[in-house]
Amino acid sequence: MQTMTDEIAGFACARCGACCAHQAIQLNPWEVWRLARQLGQATGEFIARHTDNAGLFLRFGPDGRCGFLTPTGCAVHPARPLACRLYPLGLETNPEGQDVYAPLARHPGCQGGASPALAGADLAAYLASQGAGPWLAAQRAYLALARELVAGLAGLEPRVRRRAEGELLGDGRHPGLWQDLDRTAGPGLADQEAALGRHAARLRAWLAGEAAGARREDAYF
Repeated sequence: MQTMTDEIAGFACARCGACCAHQAIQLNPWEVWRLARQLGQATGEFIARHTDNAGLFLRFGPDGRCGFLTPTGCAVHPARPLACRLYPLGLETNPEGQDVYAPLARHPGCQGGASPALAGADLAAYLASQGAGPWLAAQRAYLALARELVAGLAGLEPRVRRRAEGELLGDGRHPGLWQDLDRTAGPGLADQEAALGRHAARLRAWLAGEAAGARREDAYF
C-alpha cells in the first residue's frame, strides 16, 4: 500500500453526523449487496429505495443528509460503505494499481477526535479498527473486474457494444447487470465471498456470450 504518510492520527468517530451530508458516496455492487442484506432486502429493492443513478450512488435527501442518518447515528452502521469507514481518509488507486490514501478536509462541525486506543496507530491498525478489510477486498476486485469488462466491450462492434453497455449499466433509472447483484448472480446469497465470486463469474460469462454472439453475427453477414 502507498500512503502520503507512514502514520495517521488515531481518529475516533463521534457519530455526530456532520460528515453525513452533502456527499457523493459511490457504491460498488458488493456494497449495495451488503447494505441490502443489512435491511433484509433484495439488491433491486434496495437500489430503487435507497440509491440514485440506479445503484451507483447512495441517496441523500433534499436537505443534503444521508437517507440513513438518524438522531442516534447511522442506521446501517455495520454495513456502511468503504468511503464512510475510511473517513477522514480518502482512497484512490494509482495507474500501477496501488492504494493511495490521503487525509480529507474534515467537516467544521465534526466532533470526532483522537482516540487513546489508536494514538500513534499506523494505517493498517486504523483500517482494522474500521473493519475495512472485506470492503477493501471488494473494491479491488470490482476495479479489476471493471477493467476486464471495459477491455472486453472495447473489442465489440460499436452497435453491439452500445447495446451491451446498456444491459450492463442500465439506463440511469433501472439498474443493469453490474449494479443488481441478486438479478445477475441469483437471489438468496448470504455469504459475502460467494456473492462477489458468483457475481464476477456471471458477468464474465455474460461478456463471453456477448463476444460469441458478435462473432456469430459477423460470420452470418
